[in-house]
Amino acid sequence: MKRIYEVLLISAGFLIICLVYSGQRRATINPGWDASYYYNITEQIQKGTTPVAGELPFIKRIATPYLIARMSNVTGINLLDSALAINLLGTFISTLLLLFWLRIFFEESWIRVLLCFLFMMAWHVPLRFSFYNPLTTDAWGAAWMMAGLLILQLVRKSCADGRNRAWIGYIMVYSLVIGVAALFRESNAILCVLPFFVVYPLGELNIVSATPPITRGINILRKTVRIFFTWKTALLLIPVLFVLGATMILKKFIVVTAPESYSYIWTAISWLYLKTLPEFVLGILIAYGPLILLVPFFYGKYKSVLRERQELWVLLIVSLLLGLIGGSDTERILFMTGFPVVLVLIGISIRQIFYSTQRWWFYLLLVLQSISFRFFWSLPEYPGVNPHAPIPFFGIAGSHFKYLNLYSRFSNYYLNCILLLQFLVLFLATWYVLRNRTVLRKDKSL
Repeated sequence: MKRIYEVLLISAGFLIICLVYSGQRRATINPGWDASYYYNITEQIQKGTTPVAGELPFIKRIATPYLIARMSNVTGINLLDSALAINLLGTFISTLLLLFWLRIFFEESWIRVLLCFLFMMAWHVPLRFSFYNPLTTDAWGAAWMMAGLLILQLVRKSCADGRNRAWIGYIMVYSLVIGVAALFRESNAILCVLPFFVVYPLGELNIVSATPPITRGINILRKTVRIFFTWKTALLLIPVLFVLGATMILKKFIVVTAPESYSYIWTAISWLYLKTLPEFVLGILIAYGPLILLVPFFYGKYKSVLRERQELWVLLIVSLLLGLIGGSDTERILFMTGFPVVLVLIGISIRQIFYSTQRWWFYLLLVLQSISFRFFWSLPEYPGVNPHAPIPFFGIAGSHFKYLNLYSRFSNYYLNCILLLQFLVLFLATWYVLRNRTVLRKDKSL
């Protein structure tokens, strides 16, 4: 399929999804919700208030509220409708950039389109969720993150080809992009360390283990100095400086209200203590759906990708860490910080099972994925009615139940246990299906 046809297909799918789910009833902005803080910040920008006051961590994500306020000022549209338009645009750009990203890893057009479709259809991420709660910052945070990752591939290629002038140019552009990206989501600041893993892969420090410990230590030190203390290392600090610069500039335009009420460190420590392992695992399963269960079985097929592109390991680890300690909405945090990597792993796994006699099992997982991602239902109102006990089946069917039951953190013990058991049975069934085929055996021989 020609590239232009892929873009047209994704664009048509985006519009159809918007039309189908535009009837989603918008949630009320409840005190204490993220949207209430973003609304307050956006309203101040719209009125021209300087400096803008707000609470942490929301005031750090001022770029999206700025876009919303400016659109409202220019068009006269109210803030919520402006937020919906701005975030839909951000999601569309994110989806197109995701398509370009997937072209690096997949030759098959259908895999790229399928993964983009899954990205758009997840109920907890910007496209569908924007109709429910327009005041979010994830859409543009994802767009700038994807832009940074695509530029990083140009950094990689120019470094590998020895084109130093081009490499310096791409590093400067990358620095500018992630500096802006950090103003949309502070988690994007982690992108500033990725060039180190592109230019200096960890495997380059390969010291023969048979040497004596003292000699080995001296060799490691010498090799470290030779590899890392170069002019390139100094230039790799530029992205870090851009992120720090963006943070310093931001401080001139904002005022943090009640700074003692929020601490990134204490928030991380508290969630590390409060969030249980079963809850975290269920959050991963809800975030990515049943197709994520394929990933453990095909490690042999994607390990070379992770070994060659060590920045993907870093992103994956950071995503899991933020999902654990970043807040209560585990599913959203996991997906929006890790989807560029996890979707690639899912796509590689899908390719393996699709071109085998187990293709039928992939179709079954795809059906379950549509249930888990709530293709057939809108999001329930908050707090939502609960006329009868919801029956979970890789998610909760219907739209007449308590909204918070969709999240592993806020759902009740009964629903979480059933969902975990269902995913465990599906995992064992997947293992059984694949074990009786040479798909896994071939992986072991690689």
